[in-house]
Amino acid sequence: MTTEDKIIEAAETEMLECGYDAARMRSIAEKAEINKGLLHYYFKSKEALLTRVFQKTFSEIFKTLGEVFESDKPFFEKIELAVNQYSNFLIRHPRLPLFIISEMNRDPAKHRARMKKAGVNPPFGGLLKELEEGKKKGLVRKDLKAEHVVLNMIGLIMFPIIAKPMVMFMNDLNLADYKQLLHDRKKIVSEILINDIKAK
Repeated sequence: MTTEDKIIEAAETEMLECGYDAARMRSIAEKAEINKGLLHYYFKSKEALLTRVFQKTFSEIFKTLGEVFESDKPFFEKIELAVNQYSNFLIRHPRLPLFIISEMNRDPAKHRARMKKAGVNPPFGGLLKELEEGKKKGLVRKDLKAEHVVLNMIGLIMFPIIAKPMVMFMNDLNLADYKQLLHDRKKIVSEILINDIKAK
């Protein structure tokens, strides 16, 4: 990795572990195995570094989901692919959802501005367009509210990751069982979404 890559990876680790306010530039430099002066050469502030972390992290999943929704695959296959890709992303980045929610609640306007500066926009425009087209073709329920599909997808995938300790406790799961549950849910979530979307 380049020095910049190491810094971004270290910053992501530090911020997800400690939260934005508690994250320290010195600690990020130590994790990246560089001195603080070199860190400030690449990134003048913690805010600039967080924007770059968001740019790297979200561009990965948003680009992937955007490509799924813009592909020529059948609509319901796109739903399955999107669920799989989004689930895999959150399984790889389990601390990210709570961090993002925390940042949104801490300063919503600043968070929106940061995301805009990072150049990452939610990739669900293609899904909303597909839903409207599906209604015209008789594939999708006429009374379906598109925003609920997005919320259902995000919520069904994200909740077991955010609530990991509770999910493990309530179901008496060890770590291996919990990981298997997350992978098993991909098919279940896809089926729930598709069954809800389909015209009856």
